[in-house]
Amino acid sequence: MQILRGAAAALGATMAMAVLAVAALATAGLPVTWPFVATVLAAAFGGPATLTGSLDAGAMGAVLHGTVDIAPLALSAVGALIFSVTLQGHVGTPMPVYARRVLGAAAMLLIVLAAVVAAPDATMAVTVPAGPASASQDAQLVIRPDTGATLISGLLGFTVLTGGGALLTLLPHRRIAARAALTGLATPIAAGVAIAAVVATQRPSLAGVALLFGGNAAMLAGPSSITLGGPLADRLDPNYQLPDAAAGALAVPLILAAFVLATVPPGDGNRWQRAGRRALVAGAVLAVVFAALSLAGAGRLSLGLMVLILNAELLTVQLVPAIGWAALAGAAGGGLAGLLGSLMADMRRTGGGDRASHAAPAVGGR
Repeated sequence: MQILRGAAAALGATMAMAVLAVAALATAGLPVTWPFVATVLAAAFGGPATLTGSLDAGAMGAVLHGTVDIAPLALSAVGALIFSVTLQGHVGTPMPVYARRVLGAAAMLLIVLAAVVAAPDATMAVTVPAGPASASQDAQLVIRPDTGATLISGLLGFTVLTGGGALLTLLPHRRIAARAALTGLATPIAAGVAIAAVVATQRPSLAGVALLFGGNAAMLAGPSSITLGGPLADRLDPNYQLPDAAAGALAVPLILAAFVLATVPPGDGNRWQRAGRRALVAGAVLAVVFAALSLAGAGRLSLGLMVLILNAELLTVQLVPAIGWAALAGAAGGGLAGLLGSLMADMRRTGGGDRASHAAPAVGGR
C-alpha cells in the first residue's frame, strides 16, 4: 500500500505539471500536442534541449542551431510541492514506511521519465532575420530534449526532495521546518500565477510564457541579471518590462506562511523565546530553499544562424542567479513569518483558554 502511495505521488505531481504545461501552451498559442507537452515536462525536470532547423529555399546552406537550458520554475515547483506533500503525509511518518513510499515513487518516476524522453521532437515555425533592414524568413525549428541530462536531472531532483523529506523527520522543530519548506516551494508558483495574470492584461500573447517563467523572474530579482541579446531581442518592445508583481508575489507566500506557522501549537519557554526559536528555524529553512530555487531558476537560451562557416547569434537569454540575495530574502522573510506565526499561535491559545474558562467555570483548573 505504501509503495502504491509513493507511485501515486510521482504520477500526481507529473499530471499537475502536465496540466499547467497545457494551459501555458494554449495561452501562448503553441500546439497543445504530446511532443510539446513532453518538451515542457523535460524542461521542468531540469533537462536542457537542443534547437535545430533550416531556412526555406533561398538561404543556401543556412541552418539554425541553439540550446535552451532554463527550467520553468513554476512548473517544477508545482511538481515538487505536490510530490512532497503526498509522499510525506506528515513529518511523523516512520522511516520504514517512508522508505517504501520512496521506492514506489522511484519506480513511477522512471516510467514517467522514459515516456517523456521517448516523445517525438517538437517542431514549430519561427521567423528569423535573413538580410538587411527588416528582411526575415520563415524556418522550421526542432526542439529535442537531451535524454541523458533529463534523466539525470529528474533523478537528482527526486533525490533532493526525498532526502530533504527524510531529513525533516529527524530535525528538531520539524513541523515548523516542514511548513516553511513548503512555503518556499509555493513562492515561485504564486509568482508565476500573479505575473501571468498581470501580463495577460497587457501582453496576452506573453501570458503563457509568464506562467512558466514568472517564478524564475521573481526568484532572480534583486542584483541578479536577466539579459537579452541578438537581433531577435532587438525586435522586442524595449519599453516593456515584467510587472511589479514579480516582487509583490514574493510577499504573498510569506504572509500565508505566518498563518500556516500559527497552526503549530506553541512550545516551551516564554512568548518571546518561542517566537525567536520559530523565527530562527523558519528563516534558516527558507534561506536554503530560496537559494536553491534561485540556482534552479537560472540558465541560458541561445539561438544562432550558421551560413557555410559564418555564425551569427540571433537571440541569447541569460539568467544569472544571486544566491546570496535569495538566501538573505528567505532568511528575512522566513524569520518575520516565524515571528508573526508564533505570536498568532500564542494569541489563539490565549483566546481559546479564555473561552474555555468562561464556558466551564465550575471545572477546577490550574
